[in-house]
Amino acid sequence: MIRRISLLVGFLLVLAVLWWAAREYAAIDAILEQETQLRERVARNRWLAGLIGFAIYVALSFVPGTLGKSIIYGWLFGFWMGLVIASVSLTAAAVGTMLTVRYVFREWVEKRMAGFIKVIDKALHRHGPMYMISLRLLHAPYTLTNYASGATGIAAPTFAWTTYVGMLPGTIVFVLAGARLPSLETMVEQGVWGIVDLPLLVALSLLAILPVIAKALRDRYAQDWQDA
Repeated sequence: MIRRISLLVGFLLVLAVLWWAAREYAAIDAILEQETQLRERVARNRWLAGLIGFAIYVALSFVPGTLGKSIIYGWLFGFWMGLVIASVSLTAAAVGTMLTVRYVFREWVEKRMAGFIKVIDKALHRHGPMYMISLRLLHAPYTLTNYASGATGIAAPTFAWTTYVGMLPGTIVFVLAGARLPSLETMVEQGVWGIVDLPLLVALSLLAILPVIAKALRDRYAQDWQDA
């Protein structure tokens, strides 16, 4: 028990440090001050910058509320490299959180998220991996879904690929938005709609189909929530 409490305290302390670092160094104002230097450093050594960027993205993905990362990475690394980093990082952080809960904090999470866990377990049993994909498409809370999944029976490989597939459409749009940016200052000054062009408009239009899919999935799985 003492060991688990110590691990929990340590985990929370790490999250607190990451949250502080995200606010201090990954805030948009801090990045704007070094915009030119950042792009020059990435251009000089893209692969090293990509590895560092991957580690930072994974760390930030453990911290709830750090939005806008995909846009910044699209701007900094370009569409394809930014997409690989963002999509793989989100999946890696999700799997890391899920496994940490499963093998360290499972009992603690089960006591606090019993209802959500019951719903996911029952729906996975009835509908298989498509249910986890639907949660990601429906934008169920990223962190809560990761925590709850650690206390379910879902296999780690299944959780990984369903998370990747379910979050990929939204990640594509945000990375593309960043890749179309001439500068971050442009986005700050003009807002997101000030950078919309034809490729981004097409991507947004395709993304608009997702609510229709999400509604169908929600209706299909509504009985699970009622039975929980």
